[in-house]
Amino acid sequence: MTTYMERTAPDKAVVRPRVTGGPGRKAVRTAAVVAGVGWTAVMLLRLLLGGLVGVGDNGDADRLLCVFGVVSNHPWNGAPSAHVFPTWVPHTWYGETCGAQGSGEPYYSSQQLVLGLAKTLTPVLGLPGALDLRAVGLLLALAFGAIIALLVVLLPGPVWLRVVASAGFGLVMCDSAFADFLISPFSEPAGLVGLLLFCPSLLLLWRRPTSSLGGIVLTAVAVSFTMTAKSQLISLLPVAMLALLWNPSAQPRDKKPASGGTSRGQRFMRLLAIRWPALVACVLLCGIAGGFSATQPKRLNELVWYDAVFQEMLPHSPDPVGDLRALGADPRLISAMNTTMISRKSAARTPYWDDYKHHVTPTKIVLHFLENPDRVVAMGARGVQGMTKLTLDYLGSYPAGSGHQPYDKEHRIAVITGVFDGFAMLPALIPLLWLGTMALGIALASRTWARQSARAVGRMTVCVVLAVLLQFWTVVLTEGASDLYKRLIFTDFLTALCIPLAVLCCCLLMRKEFSAAPEQAQNL
Repeated sequence: MTTYMERTAPDKAVVRPRVTGGPGRKAVRTAAVVAGVGWTAVMLLRLLLGGLVGVGDNGDADRLLCVFGVVSNHPWNGAPSAHVFPTWVPHTWYGETCGAQGSGEPYYSSQQLVLGLAKTLTPVLGLPGALDLRAVGLLLALAFGAIIALLVVLLPGPVWLRVVASAGFGLVMCDSAFADFLISPFSEPAGLVGLLLFCPSLLLLWRRPTSSLGGIVLTAVAVSFTMTAKSQLISLLPVAMLALLWNPSAQPRDKKPASGGTSRGQRFMRLLAIRWPALVACVLLCGIAGGFSATQPKRLNELVWYDAVFQEMLPHSPDPVGDLRALGADPRLISAMNTTMISRKSAARTPYWDDYKHHVTPTKIVLHFLENPDRVVAMGARGVQGMTKLTLDYLGSYPAGSGHQPYDKEHRIAVITGVFDGFAMLPALIPLLWLGTMALGIALASRTWARQSARAVGRMTVCVVLAVLLQFWTVVLTEGASDLYKRLIFTDFLTALCIPLAVLCCCLLMRKEFSAAPEQAQNL
């Protein structure tokens, strides 16, 4: 530790220590490159070595890929969900056949940006068909490696701690529950990669007491990419706005407050003035979220809210007929309980459907849930129970002809899957993990004498837990029991990230250079 002179008055100088014992930039950059390349290789090997693995199609793939003029080459007399079919061949779609659930309404997702690049890359790599999902996996593996490298650069502490902490993130992403989606015809990969990018973007945002412009831009890009992957991820918007506005992002013009005090209005305007770059980013994100939500197919929204009533609310209600009356629906629709919108006994096939659509709105459904707190608690308990099942047994992992049985699942790297299997014995451990991680994040973020980089990790941890909670309730309150396991994939992913984050927060709280005594650290 060396010292330097800081002049505070014309005749007065204060000697303050300068910390010079941190890792060198060259060592950090070298470690970042090695970690990024290494984890890219790990991801590609676990996806391709010993045979391709991915996720089978449950019937939702066409709405995402039909805009590229391709169709899966799976045999029409087989079940596309039983095996992975990575090759998509040219095909001309007509009329309403391309769109959401045969409605002809276009389906948008940021994953289509990746698919467009993969279609260009497919012939370059010598892969068959017009678009091969292995090209998608390659692009996403490269993005994953770049994010790991960025984490090594931005995390605090010695090189070994940065590498180990980033390895925790890498192990989560490489788990069978999440990595298989990188070779799949779904929009989930964009959401998973976007959520992972959200973490280093927050570290960059909070590296200094004043939020950096680069951090604001990277955070806005990460959140925009994530929210537009799937509409359920718009729940990330409040967390992103909190993160962007947490710290000032501009220097105040009047550095000295006016004598005699200021009014509340003046203080509020000054608060806005020192955060105007972040405010601009928040306005842009709100516009993107609103625009994306408005472009979502109406058919899919109808399916979501139909399931919320007929597959979640009514089957678990002590008085389902009373629920229908409270919503303003015809009680005779009770015959459609436990059906989907496309079932033969669907409420949409009854003469009461038009009246139902007129009276029952998403707002009314959510308010009805909230008016019955005991049922909300029960819904939460079912959601937590659903989180313990990471393996989607109804979607196969292997290609046809690979020697594996239909619907066989791979477990090449399944550490997180094993942990969640353990949670199945005591599901209450999941909310305890959320609370514990939140407490550690708050403890680290509130250490005013800790280094800014360490406090940034605490703030990032708080934001991740908040994102978990918002995503969890978004799914539970809307999609309910319909394909619950797949829809909880982002909640599972963020919950899994809580494990390395909790360990990292503990390490930083215990290390002397990040939790020195206040009277010593004031001089750091």
